[in-house]
Amino acid sequence: MKSVRRSRKAYTLLELLLSLGLIVVATALVGSLMSLYARSFATKGDQIKQKQLARSLLTMIADDIRAVVVAQEYDETALAGMLGGGAAPTTGTGTGTGTDPATSGAAGTSETTDPAATAEETEVALPPGIYGSRYQLMVDVSRIPRNNEYTVNAGLPGAIVDVPGDVKTVTYLMQASNPLGVQDTMQQVATSADSVTSNSGLVRRAIDRLVLKYSEETATTSQLTSSGELVAPEVVSLEFSYYDGTQWVYDWDSSLQGLPWLVQINLALQSPASAELNPIGGGIALSTMTLEDQQTYGIQVFELTVAIPGAQLQAIPSSDAGTGMESMGL
Repeated sequence: MKSVRRSRKAYTLLELLLSLGLIVVATALVGSLMSLYARSFATKGDQIKQKQLARSLLTMIADDIRAVVVAQEYDETALAGMLGGGAAPTTGTGTGTGTDPATSGAAGTSETTDPAATAEETEVALPPGIYGSRYQLMVDVSRIPRNNEYTVNAGLPGAIVDVPGDVKTVTYLMQASNPLGVQDTMQQVATSADSVTSNSGLVRRAIDRLVLKYSEETATTSQLTSSGELVAPEVVSLEFSYYDGTQWVYDWDSSLQGLPWLVQINLALQSPASAELNPIGGGIALSTMTLEDQQTYGIQVFELTVAIPGAQLQAIPSSDAGTGMESMGL
């Protein structure tokens, strides 16, 4: 008798299990690759945004430094010569009477000014320029006010009320978390108490020079704490250094040193991912942080050197000009 051989038309259980296992492994590999790509894409996106923010902040600071205004002494010799030449015919010529010495002396006395009074007027306020330390920069800039700046904003309670003006004193500084300091307008919308109090970051304060002078005269400079604008909460450190033509220094006073040739800006930002895991408050000294600390907290440092046009042509003031930065508490 001949045996009949039957053909198999299905998979065995072992083959089915192996197929399912291979599918699971392949799906896991594809998922891990997609997750790794998504994390890499998000990291690259955060780095691009961080670089764009740093570039915008450094450009803003550099524009203010290049727009510095300095006091220019007015030369009265040409005007005095014109006035003297025009007044000469009034004395009369060809009459033989000459000029009355008493009248001439009185006229000369009325045109002269008291040098002591002029000196007292010039010492009332520091001359415009650049005044800064390692962690703070104050520069007097000259710009025509925009249309929206003609509306006086009362600001927060206790803050100095600014007025429109063509000469502004712009100050850059780091603010630690302070409930009485400058508040972030974006965070004020949130209802969380933590987001309202964590108002550390880079502060830009632009106040009219005469308003700042009046604040110093009336001893209300403490109101400057809540005046200004928190432009970048992402910034954790800000440092400046100044080049005088021979060496780099960390303090500058235009009333004694004129204008620096170069101003170096070091800006440190913390990545959003590191800020969620290891948040660090603003106002830290970048010079005290090691490379390991910067990697741990995800801090990236950006640097820009700004050249001031014509600074090397500016005459250095005499040593007895003004009282320096001590009157401003710097």
